[in-house]
Amino acid sequence: MTRADTWRRLPFSDAPMGRQFALSEGMLAALAETGVPALRWYITAERALVLGNGQREDAADRAALAAQATALYKRASGGTAVLVDETLLSLDIALPHTHPLATTDVVRAYEWIGELWAAALRRLGATGARALPTAAVRAIPSLERDDPLRLACYGTLSPWEVVSGAEPRKLVGLCQLRRRAGALYQIGVYLRFDASALATLLAETPTGRGALTARLACAAIGLDEAAGRRYSPRRVIAAVERELRARHNARLAPATWLPAELAAADKLEAERFPRLV
Repeated sequence: MTRADTWRRLPFSDAPMGRQFALSEGMLAALAETGVPALRWYITAERALVLGNGQREDAADRAALAAQATALYKRASGGTAVLVDETLLSLDIALPHTHPLATTDVVRAYEWIGELWAAALRRLGATGARALPTAAVRAIPSLERDDPLRLACYGTLSPWEVVSGAEPRKLVGLCQLRRRAGALYQIGVYLRFDASALATLLAETPTGRGALTARLACAAIGLDEAAGRRYSPRRVIAAVERELRARHNARLAPATWLPAELAAADKLEAERFPRLV
């Protein structure tokens, strides 16, 4: 891109996850009206366990959820469980199909995002951060069917996710939704990562939880560990947005939610993203 590409920068949010999912879908639907990219950041103030769209609800331990004041939701995208709390910083990017960064290849669609995030996190001191190419992911041996890592999204790797270390540990997770109006890319980085916090919320035996904690601690990493220091969400946001402007000439224009976006979010929150616990 040679000229500035204007993106809507929607307000930061700390709403519960049901509202966050609904706002994400509203932002995606609005592409039909706006025709321009949009992004937004959020950290939910409500601690929640989020299951993948195809994951059974009985994967969660409801007694543990109640004891730890943790909500339960299901997201629209696939994958498995993610613990969402004040340590997980999330970014949504909505692109119309006509945008130069958009592609119909659902794997290649992640490449520019992974490379952007890896560069931004290296600037923050995570010197080993890198986006893992498709060939490198395919070379990783498949997990056994009963491997506890299959229960957690941050326990497995997809092409162009950001990793750290010689033995790659996931640092930035990626997923996407595609609708008629365009594509929504959802990105998450743990500022601090606690493997046991997730394991204790899943319907596993004590032995299974112990195994998952140990395996997940070797499979994923927080930014604090990868960079050797703690960063505020504000610093991470600034680094990523600086990289977006530099690499893709994006002009981030502060925007407010459109009435149609909020109306869609109100409807979707009640119908598709209710709190399950």
